[in-house]
Amino acid sequence: MKIRSLTCIFSLSGLLFIASCGPTAADKAKVEADSLRAQTIRKAHPNKDQYLAQVHAAEARIKNSKTFEPQIADAAVRAYIDYANIFQNDTLSSDYLFRAAELAAACGNYDQAIALYENLTDRYPTYKYVVEAIYQEAMIYDSNLSGQDAKAKILYEKIISDYPKHKLAADARTAIANLGKSDEELVKEFEMKNHTK
Repeated sequence: MKIRSLTCIFSLSGLLFIASCGPTAADKAKVEADSLRAQTIRKAHPNKDQYLAQVHAAEARIKNSKTFEPQIADAAVRAYIDYANIFQNDTLSSDYLFRAAELAAACGNYDQAIALYENLTDRYPTYKYVVEAIYQEAMIYDSNLSGQDAKAKILYEKIISDYPKHKLAADARTAIANLGKSDEELVKEFEMKNHTK
């Protein structure tokens, strides 16, 4: 599962971080986000259109960038989180939390990604991608955080028991069978299986 996880992360990273706008765009995004937070504190009714504009601007910066720029990614994660926290009952909020978690994981901010996946699954248990969120969280524990196999196993088992007919249940079973194995061990097992055929 470690090889697969790295492939997924690098694929997501490649899609999300094709380019860079430079630090000035990221600094501008941070100022905009901080300004919106200040407005929310002062106002009883935040302006949804402003927050949507912040999200769309962050997504445009990622799409139009040429190299990975951590500040741009961080601005997008903040924009998603701000929207989801302020407009919790909005149908976009669950999608934005999912995107924020994916982006945080792709950036290597694993603790943040785990917290976001947990927040998503707790807050929106009927979300259309709740199983994917649980699986991605398990993969982070499995592949990216040393010594966290027990936490990964609990999440994989949750998928198997709570969502037995979901397509990721079979992947979760395979992941449990491979927990604790190094990449070299997995490659060796794969070669042995293919050699015996």
